[in-house]
Amino acid sequence: MRTLKFNGRKRSARAIFFNTGLVLLCFVFAVFAPVPVLAAPNTGAISTSFKSIYNIIAAIVTSIGQLYLLWGVFEWATSLNSQDGTAQSMAFKRIAAGLIACMAPTIISMISY
Repeated sequence: MRTLKFNGRKRSARAIFFNTGLVLLCFVFAVFAPVPVLAAPNTGAISTSFKSIYNIIAAIVTSIGQLYLLWGVFEWATSLNSQDGTAQSMAFKRIAAGLIACMAPTIISMISY
C-alpha cells in the first residue's frame, strides 16, 4: 500500500481517500437534507389502499387472537382437573395474550389518533 504524507504524518492512500469520502458525504447530506418534498395534496387513493390493507391485517390478527383465547380457555378448563400449577399459569398467559391480540387493532387505532 502506498503511503502519503498528510499534515506531516505518513498515512496510507486508502485512509486519506476514506476520510475525504466521509467529509464529502457529510457535506452532501448537509446541503441536500433540508430540501422540502412537494407532494400532491390529494392522497386519497393511497390512504384508502393502506386502510384496506390495515383492515385485512387487523382482521387476521383478531382472528388469531380469538383462536389463541379459545385455546387458553380450554387449556384452563382442563388444567382445573389437575393439580399442576404451571398448566394453569400457562393457560392464564394464553388467555391474556389472546385478549391482547383481539384488542390490538382497537388499541393501535386509539394510540394513532
